Amino acid sequence: MMDVSPENDGDTGDNPIPTVPRLDTDPSPMRRINKIYVTTRRASGELHLQSVLQHMDRRLQVLPDLVMFSGTFGLMILSVCVLLVLLSQNMFERQVINLNAQLADTYHWAPYGQSCVLRADGFVPDSCDNRTAAVVPSHIFPIVGAVLGTQWLAELKTAGGALFVTTCVIGGTVDVGWTDLQFLAGYDSYPDCLPTAPQDVAGIAMLESTVRDGEGYYLITLFADLDKRMKQYVYANSDGTSQNLISKVRRIVIAGDGNVGMDAFGGTNNVITSKPLGERYLVTGFCVSVIQELSDAKDKLELTGWSQGKFSALPVVPAWSCGHVVSNASELVAFQAILSVLSLWFFAGDVYITIEGLRGLFTGKPILKYAVLSGLERRKLLLACIVANSMPGLLYMDVSRMYFHSVNGFKLYALSSIMVANFVAFGSLLALSVVDMLVSYVKTFSICVGYSAPVFIVMSIVWMAAAWCNDDNFLDAYNKFYTAPSVIGFWVHDAYYASGSYAPGGTLPIANYLTESILTAVGCSFGVSIAISSLHRWLLHKHWFVSTAWAQSNSLLQKLRLPSFITALPLDPFNAIKIGNTMYCKPSTLALMGYTTVERKKQEMHSVKENDGEEPPQKPHFVVSIYALVPALVLPVSQVRSIGAIMKNQFAHESRKLERKAYRYTRGGCVG
Repeated sequence: MMDVSPENDGDTGDNPIPTVPRLDTDPSPMRRINKIYVTTRRASGELHLQSVLQHMDRRLQVLPDLVMFSGTFGLMILSVCVLLVLLSQNMFERQVINLNAQLADTYHWAPYGQSCVLRADGFVPDSCDNRTAAVVPSHIFPIVGAVLGTQWLAELKTAGGALFVTTCVIGGTVDVGWTDLQFLAGYDSYPDCLPTAPQDVAGIAMLESTVRDGEGYYLITLFADLDKRMKQYVYANSDGTSQNLISKVRRIVIAGDGNVGMDAFGGTNNVITSKPLGERYLVTGFCVSVIQELSDAKDKLELTGWSQGKFSALPVVPAWSCGHVVSNASELVAFQAILSVLSLWFFAGDVYITIEGLRGLFTGKPILKYAVLSGLERRKLLLACIVANSMPGLLYMDVSRMYFHSVNGFKLYALSSIMVANFVAFGSLLALSVVDMLVSYVKTFSICVGYSAPVFIVMSIVWMAAAWCNDDNFLDAYNKFYTAPSVIGFWVHDAYYASGSYAPGGTLPIANYLTESILTAVGCSFGVSIAISSLHRWLLHKHWFVSTAWAQSNSLLQKLRLPSFITALPLDPFNAIKIGNTMYCKPSTLALMGYTTVERKKQEMHSVKENDGEEPPQKPHFVVSIYALVPALVLPVSQVRSIGAIMKNQFAHESRKLERKAYRYTRGGCVG
């Protein structure tokens, strides 16, 4: 109760207590009671406001750690999420239409010749320019003309016996690395390779090469304007999307000796193998030549010009239905599923501590906060699972680059790239921690180079993702896939380029082209993380390096393997608590070192006489691995091993299994 006597009246600071008259002289007792109520309520309100502000301040202080934990958890489950998305896109067995259009920038079309005249028996002699005739061997080019004359016979009759044929090339440059030859036939004029408005054609054909029974063949895929069987239909891609194609297109193969026949393999070519994860998980890519119907695609691609049949009115362009198959794919799925479960299991202890921290945050109890990324070097099993689970990203990225011109191609490539960046960043952290551990077996120094693991991980992942997840890099990776050694090359722009027939050796995995960007990202990110950590340490504490001398004399930390020469752990003396000459390790430091504490739920207490001055016995806090926290709590018959116990802020080392009791998590205390 508040004393309201006159002796307590007077100035008490900025908030003086108002003078209140005695009850026996106050003519209005109710007014006096109201004044007391108002004064008490005002003081209570101020205390409540101060408590609320302090509570909000505590919440704001832990907000960065919660954000960091959420980010860490997101990075760890990234591989799981990406795996689910990629599986939904049939990344182990997939086939979709690679779009094409008569555009120079996006699809690499370029004019090549505009002089060929076609009759029923082939090209009119000397009508084609020399460089067009030199694309394929001299004995093959007349056969190509004869095939076109035969297949466009109806169109030739309608045109009066002659068609005007324009030749175009796709690619045929150093940047693209592959090529093919396109024929556009006009009834009364030469069509344009790069039309800016719809143009009428009598037919369109694509000349490539392919492999049949180990031998190279020339492949012609052809559309004829007057063939009534060639109609538009909807093709269902394996990823759930669809494209319009032309049915009953003609595919003719020409052998090296000049023999001609209809293709029994349905236009399959561009069969290329890649080994991003070795021979067992061989990636086999392939394409099937098709004629795409552009009535829907021309709007999506915002085309202003295209080729269309004069009488059929079908807007058409040659294209491909491309896909791939991964050998032993079920093993990879099982491998990643197991690693995903293990990753979540090894991370469960940190998740549990964070949940307990959130409870404490909202109930006003002390909480344990720490940046999990800074302690990953002490969680090598978790780190190894994350790295191994991200490793198949090398295969996904290698596969996804084949789909540059497909609807969902960039999404797949971006997700795969982030997965590879995850693999590289966490793999670098694992390698660094293993090297430091191996050095510690030989020599442990009292000072270490410090670096910020969160800065290193986040910066390196963002750096690599930014370098890879763009159209230019995607296009370059796509073109490099098709620059594998070829069986038949086309002579275009004074050089031979692959044209659809590839040698069995396959193409180089995409990882071969990422080395420079990986070294740059990892090296610069690591340098920045060291600089930030060292500068922060110098500005606040005038030290450049992490001194671990105090930890080597701490009763608990000396029993753990301390870093030897480089670390992200906060083992500086200023992160400890000094009382007298003793340096105490905080519970958050213990958690970052990969350990935590549990205590028995029930313990027999010795009877103590009332007022005899004795303190009740303290419960021992058993130190267990962070991996063992959840098992220690959920298994009634515990098989969890403890490395010792903490009693009265001192650690007693004793490696043994916990007794068969029920345990609960405890935040623990400082250890000297």
